[in-house]
Amino acid sequence: MKKNKLRFLVILVLLSLVVTACGGGSDTASDTPETTEAPQETLAAPATTSPPPVKLVVWAEEKVATALDPLVGAYEAAAGVDIEVVVYDFGQIRTDVQTAGPAGEGPDVFLGAHDWVGELAANGVVAPLDLGAVASDLFDVGVQGFSYGGEVYGFPYATEAIAMFYNKALVDGVPTTWSDVKASCDAAGTELCVGAPGGGGGGDAYHNHPFFGSSGGYIFAFNAGFDPSDVGLDNAQAIASAEYLDSLVKDGTVASTDYGASMSAFQEGRAPYWMTGPWARGDASAVDYGVALIPQFDGNAATPFVGVRGAMVSAFSDNKVLAQSFILDFFATVEVQESMYNSDPRLPATKSLFAIVEAADPIAAQFAASAANGIPMPNIPEMGSVWGPVGDAMLIIRDQAYGTNEETGVTVNSATDAMKLAAEQVRTAIAGG
Repeated sequence: MKKNKLRFLVILVLLSLVVTACGGGSDTASDTPETTEAPQETLAAPATTSPPPVKLVVWAEEKVATALDPLVGAYEAAAGVDIEVVVYDFGQIRTDVQTAGPAGEGPDVFLGAHDWVGELAANGVVAPLDLGAVASDLFDVGVQGFSYGGEVYGFPYATEAIAMFYNKALVDGVPTTWSDVKASCDAAGTELCVGAPGGGGGGDAYHNHPFFGSSGGYIFAFNAGFDPSDVGLDNAQAIASAEYLDSLVKDGTVASTDYGASMSAFQEGRAPYWMTGPWARGDASAVDYGVALIPQFDGNAATPFVGVRGAMVSAFSDNKVLAQSFILDFFATVEVQESMYNSDPRLPATKSLFAIVEAADPIAAQFAASAANGIPMPNIPEMGSVWGPVGDAMLIIRDQAYGTNEETGVTVNSATDAMKLAAEQVRTAIAGG
C-alpha cells in the first residue's frame, strides 16, 4: 500500500512539474507598465540549468523492444522521465541481469519469462511488485507464474500454451470428451487419431502435462508459490490419469509420435488432430485447420503447462518507484498492451486484451483460453530435476515400452509403475541423491 501511494505521489509531482513548465505567464500583470530606473551595470548572474530527467532503462528482446519503443514517448512526456529501451538477446537477459545489476550497469525494468523468477528472487536480483488494482485484470495463471515465496515478482503480459488443432476437412471440431474424439477418428477413417509429441522415442513432459495434471495430479503443490517438498506425481489422481492415458494409447486414440511425426501426420491428413502450441500455426496451415480446447479429463478442463512473459523490476534499480509506475501505470494499460500485441502477437495474459483478441483472432483466443485453464511451468530451481524423469515416464506409457530396462535393470510394468518411478527420481534428485 505504501508503495502504491508513493508511486502515485511521484507521478503527481512529475505531472505538476510538466504542467508548471508548460504554463503561460502570470495573469495578474497590470495593463500600465511601471516606471523603472535605468538599469545599472552589474555582474552577470551565474547560469542555471535544470537537472536532467530521471532515466529508466528497459531491457527487452528484439521483437518486444521494437513493439514497445514507439509507445514510450507518451509516458516520457507525462511523467517527465526518459525511457531507454535496449534491445537485448533474450537468452542473455536472465544471466546478465544478475551480473550487471550489482555492478550498477543493469536495467531498471526487464522483460522475461516467469520460470526465471525462482532463481532471480532467491539471488536477490528481482524486486517484489505490488500489482494493486491491476491484478483484477489478470488471469490467475499469469499471477501464479510470477509468484514465489508468497510474493509477486512481475506483471504478466503474455501467455503460451498448447491446444488442439483439427483438420476441418476431416472433422467438425474437437469434442469435449476423449471417447467422442475416438469416435470422430473412427468415422474419419484416418490412420492415426491424435498426434501429440512425447512418444515415438522422444519423451516430452511439456506436451504431456494434461495427461497427468488435469484431474488433481501435480508436480509440485502450489500455495502462493510452488512447494518442492510436496511432489504429487504419484498421488492417486496422477496415477489414475496416467492409467487413463495408457488406455487412450492402447485403443489408438493417442498415437505414439514425436513432434515431427505428429506434425507430418496432421499435414498429410493421416491424423485429424494435433496437440501443440501457437508456434505451429504456420506448419498447420498445410491444411484448413481450426483450434479448440483439449478434451476434458473426467469432467475437468485439460490443464496444459503455461509459459508466461512479464515485466520485472530490478532489485538494484535506484528508481524502483518510477520503475513500478512505468509497469503498472503505463505498460499495463490496455492501449499499450493492444499496440504491443499488434506488433508482436503473443497470447494475452490480461482479460481486457483477451476480449479484444477474441473478437479479432478466434484462433489466438482459443490458445489463450487453453492457457487460462492451465498451470504455469513451476518457476523454482527444483524444476530442473523434473523434466527428465517425467519425460521418461510419459515415453514409456506412450510407446508402451513396459518391461525391464536393459541398461538400468529397472522394471516398469504399468503406467502406475512409471509415475511412481518418476516421483521417486524427482524426490531423490531434489534431496541431492
